[in-house]
Amino acid sequence: MVSSKDKGFEPKTLDNPPTEQERKDLSYLPRYIAYKAALLREKMVLTYLVGITLFVLVGYFAISRIEIAHLYSQLRTKEYILAPGVRDFTPVSPQSIPDAYVHDAASDFLSSLGNVNASNIVEEYSGLKRFMSPDFKVKFDVQTREWIRQVQAEDLAQIIKVKNIDILTNEKGAYHVTAYARADFYGAAQYLGNEEQVIEMNLKLMPPDPGKRWYLQIESLTWSKLDTFKAKTDLQNHEKGDKQ
Repeated sequence: MVSSKDKGFEPKTLDNPPTEQERKDLSYLPRYIAYKAALLREKMVLTYLVGITLFVLVGYFAISRIEIAHLYSQLRTKEYILAPGVRDFTPVSPQSIPDAYVHDAASDFLSSLGNVNASNIVEEYSGLKRFMSPDFKVKFDVQTREWIRQVQAEDLAQIIKVKNIDILTNEKGAYHVTAYARADFYGAAQYLGNEEQVIEMNLKLMPPDPGKRWYLQIESLTWSKLDTFKAKTDLQNHEKGDKQ
């Protein structure tokens, strides 16, 4: 029989499986640990960079929004748009708002306050209250409750004629209006007489509201007889003189 040696080649033999000692060879462990440490360090550096970049962007966005909100608030404080009944808007500031605008608004408020009768007094006062501050609206309801009841019960009517309006203003958009007027009273279509009155209003310039004709808010409103107003004014002037 011809053996493999005679044929000129050796038969292929299987390698022996690694022994337990060979499988526990740790010569490659330091390089593996170094590789994992470098990979972990790279990931941590990348995470820190992304975190810092995100923090800077969020901080910049927050600061810019606060600055814009502050500037917008300042703008709305110093400038308003007044143009009731027209399409073109005119920017104005409290220092340059036309006296005619305040005069017209005050005249409209006085008309709603003074030209009333048994059938329209509730409607007129309701329209006037749309321009009042929330606090004063409650006071106005209390002040006029008895007058409304009397007008409706006795079928009274009042017609007011404004003679003069004085307007004082400050740089904060506040206006003090003093109106001198004559009120004529009627009862059951009979003339009852007249009364010289002084109406005082404190108005404040407000941001534009599409639902309102006037951008002025009534902060307070008082009316009294002319003699009472003069006596109060003389007393105030006398007290100021004593203090000086």
